[in-house]
Amino acid sequence: MSILALLGRQAVTVGIVGGLMAALPAVAGELIQPAPMPMVDGVAHLEARPQIFTLPNGDGASVPVQVNAFVSFGDLRGPALKSAMAAPKRGPGPALPTNELLAGPTLRAHPGDTLDILFTNGLPFQVDQGDAAMFNAVPHGFDVLNLHTHGLHVSPQKDSDNVLLNLYPAGTPDSVLALCAQHAGGDTSLCHKGEFHYHIKIPDQHPAGTYWYHPHKHGAVALQLASGMSGALIIQDEKNGIDSLPAVRSATEKVMLLQSIEYGPSASTQAIPQQVTCKSVYPFASCDYAGGPKPPVNSPNAKLSVNGQLNPTVTMVAGEVQLWRVVNTTVGAVVPMCLVPQDKGDTAPSPAAYVLAADGAPVQRPLAPGEEDLPLRLGPPVSKPDGKGVINNELLFLAPGQRLDLMVKAPTKPGRYVLAQPALGKVVERLQRSKEPLERSPDMDTLCQPGPVPDTQRVMIVEVVAPPGSLGPVSTALPTQTALNRLYAPATLVKAQDRPTSPTQGVVFGFTSGTYAESAGGASVVNGRPFNGDGGPQRILTLGQTNLWGVMSAADTHMFHIHTNSFQVVRRGTVDYAFPIWRDTALINCAPAVGGTNCTFPGGLTNVDANTGFNYGEVVQFLSQALDYTGAIVMHCHNTSHEDNGMMELVEMVAPGKAPTILPHHHHEQAAEGYGVGEPRPTTGLAQH
Repeated sequence: MSILALLGRQAVTVGIVGGLMAALPAVAGELIQPAPMPMVDGVAHLEARPQIFTLPNGDGASVPVQVNAFVSFGDLRGPALKSAMAAPKRGPGPALPTNELLAGPTLRAHPGDTLDILFTNGLPFQVDQGDAAMFNAVPHGFDVLNLHTHGLHVSPQKDSDNVLLNLYPAGTPDSVLALCAQHAGGDTSLCHKGEFHYHIKIPDQHPAGTYWYHPHKHGAVALQLASGMSGALIIQDEKNGIDSLPAVRSATEKVMLLQSIEYGPSASTQAIPQQVTCKSVYPFASCDYAGGPKPPVNSPNAKLSVNGQLNPTVTMVAGEVQLWRVVNTTVGAVVPMCLVPQDKGDTAPSPAAYVLAADGAPVQRPLAPGEEDLPLRLGPPVSKPDGKGVINNELLFLAPGQRLDLMVKAPTKPGRYVLAQPALGKVVERLQRSKEPLERSPDMDTLCQPGPVPDTQRVMIVEVVAPPGSLGPVSTALPTQTALNRLYAPATLVKAQDRPTSPTQGVVFGFTSGTYAESAGGASVVNGRPFNGDGGPQRILTLGQTNLWGVMSAADTHMFHIHTNSFQVVRRGTVDYAFPIWRDTALINCAPAVGGTNCTFPGGLTNVDANTGFNYGEVVQFLSQALDYTGAIVMHCHNTSHEDNGMMELVEMVAPGKAPTILPHHHHEQAAEGYGVGEPRPTTGLAQH
């Protein structure tokens, strides 16, 4: 286990192995862990409010950012925390004490627990942030929140994982709450202000691993994620989960939230602080709400951070094994999880990453005769993969929303290694100035190569050091694949008696113009339709029925995510997986035009040849069952800027033989306050990315 003690500005990592303790001084810029979620009388407290955060930069000057974000109250406990919670906290003002990390606190629970969370919206109500507007395919409502426990198999109704619920700031006018209820078909239980008490019951049997939480207010998800409003949610099971494995229990744990804090220059004349705004997150949107100011867009930040830190360092002792819980909370960045030597030409072995779980479920696989009994080890991307190679690519490329539980083993000699994001090309420039085709990203054989890595691509440093003379034993053990195969996992669907032979559910992600989505001036769509949350369900799933899904992209790169129920990926393009992988989020790649470069991730995980004339993209096929819960959920692209622009479906889960219960109701886009006759309403340009 590991303890991070913060003494002033000095951090010391303490490893406890076999009763021996060893202190290793942390290097400058050492990765700091998010604080635990504060508890009062058994209730977890989570609050969002405006604050100026400082993003430490291990390789340069820190960056102050004005942002709406979660605050964690640092190490306050008991009466001090109660006093802080009771203090006036409505609207902008002095910040409550925090751990100074622009990252949500970590929440831990066990199967069978109920997540008892008091969630407070301490943001101000602002008409010029779209808080009084209701739209299906226009970013809006940036101060309106709710809470989604991403990946958990829990109820989507009432006070559980209900993403149709709206939590407005305390200062919201009653007329806006009335409009919210009207938009919800008269259901006032979906419209609240100030605070909301969640009770999310985790089943007694639930896969143990890394999940996460974040707001899921449609129209504002990307801006809230771009503000660092997310945190890790770890399900621990000391009997049937990875936590039962001795090698896992003895290893130092690192929680890593990969982030894209998309700040831009301040709207004021001051150079600092930077700000996360509508225009820095949605460059194509007008961001014109009730005549509010349009913030400038001038090279918004595209560099990734980890736990609210730029260029952090993870220090490992030579030969040490650590447990990494990695969550991709970015808006749309795909990160290959490979550590490469910082210096070009360095042929020293890199740290080895072994996969314990993906999206919270253990990766269970058959062992080949004579194969070493270890978990699947990630390798460089495979350019022309077979069934095993495509699984390597599936797990290596961590897409937004996905998680990996990894055992990372340091090499036996000191060295310096880099986790890097792919070169961005001219994507950011294109978003600012035109709609020209995207510059092609690097081919797979250019990824995961030794440095040097430019600062814009550097995500994190791993420093492997020789153990000082005073250092006692560190954990060097790895679990076996045999042990992983014995852990609890959902029942496989591959051999289900009602498994379809061809897809029964189809999804095509794409974009449309104002011709087909006039009110939005263009939209991101699923099967040609933008999200319509008030027109009845757009898809029906029957409990217990096995479905084979086929999901593809008409343009761009997307991330399929459906709430409540995970799925088993079995095929990508024309390549069958050697064994199925449980996921709740899947990377979906598009087919570039012949000779063209209109994909942000051309070639996909199977690296099909765009110049053969027969590239139709990678149709990803997976098996799923809706189980245990009825009610409304959503399916969407987890490039959340696409989601906010309409790339989402309202899905209803129904019992066999039952009709849907979600009834259509009239949709009002006019706000209750802040818009008069002839006053401007939000518009958005043609959605391209």
